[in-house]
Amino acid sequence: MEPSVGAGALFFALLEKFIRIGVSPSVLSEIRVDLVDINKHALSFVKQSLLELEVSWNVKFERVRFVCGDFLRGNLEILNRPVVFFGNPPFVTNKVGHSKWKNSFADFLELALETCGTDGAVHFIVPISIAFSRDYKKLRQMLVDRGGLVALSNFDNIPDTLFKSGKPLHKNTNKSNSQRCSLISVLPAKKPSVMSTQLHRWSKKGRKNLLETRPRYYDVSDFLTEGQFIRPKSSAFLNYYRNAVGQSVLGGMESPRGKHELNVASVARNFIGIRDVGDQASQSLSFESEHDFLRAFIIITSDVFMDYWLSIGDGFHLTRSNLVGFPVDDRLQNRIDKLIPQARRVWTVREHFAKEKLNSGAFTRSFDFSNVFPSLYEAA
Repeated sequence: MEPSVGAGALFFALLEKFIRIGVSPSVLSEIRVDLVDINKHALSFVKQSLLELEVSWNVKFERVRFVCGDFLRGNLEILNRPVVFFGNPPFVTNKVGHSKWKNSFADFLELALETCGTDGAVHFIVPISIAFSRDYKKLRQMLVDRGGLVALSNFDNIPDTLFKSGKPLHKNTNKSNSQRCSLISVLPAKKPSVMSTQLHRWSKKGRKNLLETRPRYYDVSDFLTEGQFIRPKSSAFLNYYRNAVGQSVLGGMESPRGKHELNVASVARNFIGIRDVGDQASQSLSFESEHDFLRAFIIITSDVFMDYWLSIGDGFHLTRSNLVGFPVDDRLQNRIDKLIPQARRVWTVREHFAKEKLNSGAFTRSFDFSNVFPSLYEAA
């Protein structure tokens, strides 16, 4: 069942995929599928497109059922057999008081999970916020409590985008860049687990290769107590994180009345920006000693921290909790202490690392130290 078929892009892509892997049109015509949409004109378009395929292939899709209705009303006839849901549910903000979820995709996912039970499956395109947003913490718990396999493949929107069509009628001129998605699959499994990919980023040149390559999934079942489904940047990071969680954290170095202040830009992309002065667009950390200030400086501008933020952050905002919650194990600490003299020299000549960016008519200046210090993974 596809509960929001729209113009049928995913359904016809599914048929095309079956043909490409060798399923004959006569066998494929036996597919049993319900195509649901609240828009009768969309269903008419899909029906006409399928009719053209029938003529071209000389077959009849007699088990394809077109259902004009609202999937969320929950009154659709379901046959007494396992159901596989697939589709791209609408990403629409719910009106206050109309749902327990902030966005309608969550309503679709919840109802699909309830309907398919433990024998069926769900494959949906959803916003990447499913993995970390507080708004969907209970939904993540629902996925875990189901007891099967949950797998997420995660996609950012820089420098290229997953979908090229953008958001229809959206006033944002950068509408195609507003899409940050996860492909979620929920399957029956003997051993419950949660698998997740990194937050994929790719260039336009690498688009074809990325989308044709089987993604690498990491088992993140051990980290569900973190309140989210983490997106491990690499196996090296996951190994570090697994060993470091439960030890000291960066926030332990802080001193509220410390005279040494480190200002970190609250938005990041390709590097973690450091600011000279604090403002509303930065997070400020205070340290009693220069030594602790430099230790934090090294950590926040390191490759390990960048991977940590990409794995547990939203890939855009850098929050205070992201900063103070970074786990620091003993081996990393030893490596950092050896870099203190270099960090002191670098901070003295920080003007060499300044970058400016025009934002809302004003220039914002940050320091980029991302390629200054050696990899801290050597310590892990």
